[in-house]
Amino acid sequence: MAALAVAASLLMSACSEGPRSVAVIPRTTATLLWEPLHMGVAETARGSGLHIYWNAPPDETDPVKQSDLLLSCGKRGFRGVIFAPDQTFATRSTVLQLVSSKMPVVLIDDDQGPAPGPYLSYVSTDEQIGADLAATRIAAILHGHGSIAITGISTSLEGGVSREAELEKALALRAPGVKIVQRRFGDALITHQQQIAQTILERNEPVNAIVALTGAATRGAFYAKLAENPRSTIPIVGFDQDILVPILSGDVDSIVVQDTRAIGQIAMRNLMAQIKGESVPGFTRVPPLLLTRENFDSPKIQSLWEFSSYRWSSQ
Repeated sequence: MAALAVAASLLMSACSEGPRSVAVIPRTTATLLWEPLHMGVAETARGSGLHIYWNAPPDETDPVKQSDLLLSCGKRGFRGVIFAPDQTFATRSTVLQLVSSKMPVVLIDDDQGPAPGPYLSYVSTDEQIGADLAATRIAAILHGHGSIAITGISTSLEGGVSREAELEKALALRAPGVKIVQRRFGDALITHQQQIAQTILERNEPVNAIVALTGAATRGAFYAKLAENPRSTIPIVGFDQDILVPILSGDVDSIVVQDTRAIGQIAMRNLMAQIKGESVPGFTRVPPLLLTRENFDSPKIQSLWEFSSYRWSSQ
């Protein structure tokens, strides 16, 4: 009975707080990619009277859990939702359901297809700029000639498909002498990504560089290099910040970093405006950054990691 009373109390609290709260559901939490988003949302919402409900699956391999969290948003009466889909189509119908009920939704880091409108907007990384940063870096590393393998191609996310396509176009423009000799599909399982990278490193005709299109693929490629004896010197250009120390050691040459702090700020501004019935841009593209050992300590890069000292209690 006591447990039921506590549960009822929590439910009533959640319902009563709904009109003053917005939900933010990234793909996962407590990572270098998503915590800057949390900070960007929180610092933008400060002083607005809105509370932030931040929740996500413990990793990016549980789209069912993420879908359940999104479904609960309508039941709990949140004012709006900021959502980064784990898979493009797995939650499309739920997003449409929320929008049709006039709950404002801001989709980040993916394009599910529905046209933006009064209750739906998109904020994402500019994949064209990111691909150009990676291609320019590869051209410099390989002096314009060589072979590469692309890992971490994600077919479950529209953004993953477009990232690979944009990279191919950018390489053709920036480094026409660099040939893609392997393309490997990816998932969020780091051990699997490591196995894929190891097969690339151990092939009879090794590539001159690896471009890893996700954080998991980047980490997997790094672990594969560590497992080689002697350690592989093949450079890695990665995407989506997940590890930092290998940048300083040189085991990872560079990472195309999403400015998720800015994405969070813009997404929250959009959501607050949509709640008030104001119009916002349908699509906003945020330029990513190229993280290297040379600019590791730059103010812009370091601003992404300020979530560790952010005063969360004052939110």
